[in-house]
Amino acid sequence: MIANEKILITGPASQVAWPIARALATRNEVYGLARFSDPSHRARLEAAGVTCLQADLAQDSLASIPDDFTYGLNFAVTRSGVFDYDLASNAEGGGRIMFHCRNVKAWLHCSSSAVYEYAGRHPLKETDPLGDSRRSFMPTYSICKIAAEVLARFVARQWNIPTTIARLNVPYGDNGGLPAYHLDSMFAGTPIALHPDKPSLRNLIHEDDYVAHVPTLLAMAAVPATTINWEGAKRSASKSGAPIWSS
Repeated sequence: MIANEKILITGPASQVAWPIARALATRNEVYGLARFSDPSHRARLEAAGVTCLQADLAQDSLASIPDDFTYGLNFAVTRSGVFDYDLASNAEGGGRIMFHCRNVKAWLHCSSSAVYEYAGRHPLKETDPLGDSRRSFMPTYSICKIAAEVLARFVARQWNIPTTIARLNVPYGDNGGLPAYHLDSMFAGTPIALHPDKPSLRNLIHEDDYVAHVPTLLAMAAVPATTINWEGAKRSASKSGAPIWSS
């Protein structure tokens, strides 16, 4: 586990980042950057020892945000469905905060398997085609994730920031995730959408595992950026080109 470092986490109240922020705050000086439109999220983070910084990455100045972090972890995600705002927040905003903190030892950019073109039951590798696979239910999501990766790669090259781009698939834990969503749908009698190519497979990764992977992901940061599938198979968080199932 990382210890005695000053760490910035964007989107720290999210399903994925909250367990990471909580774990890192036990041994590090951790700052969480978000809009904090829900005051309860801020209170929970502060109770866990995280210093909260409020800003909208789409439009706010970052002048008041410290820039002397040793590690940066970008888990911020905006899914308003409005392309201009979501691109400004996810892509431009991710690039802005990365540049602002350009003296870090390493930067971890959390992406998603949503960047891949739908490929049925083909196990996806990092070299497979990208596409707008989430358009039917999250119209801006895949495109914004792809754009954010491009910004992260550019900023890494331009300012020599060791970076890992990790395409996460599919996180779950005590505070939610795909299994919980499906269970809620079952209790509510709501149909669960599945892909026509049966069986519909997922590579689930529990929060305990992805928290444990963070030091490894930061250690593999490089210029040009390292791009890796981050999931629950045995080869996850490795440089071996671990496949993930289309989801």
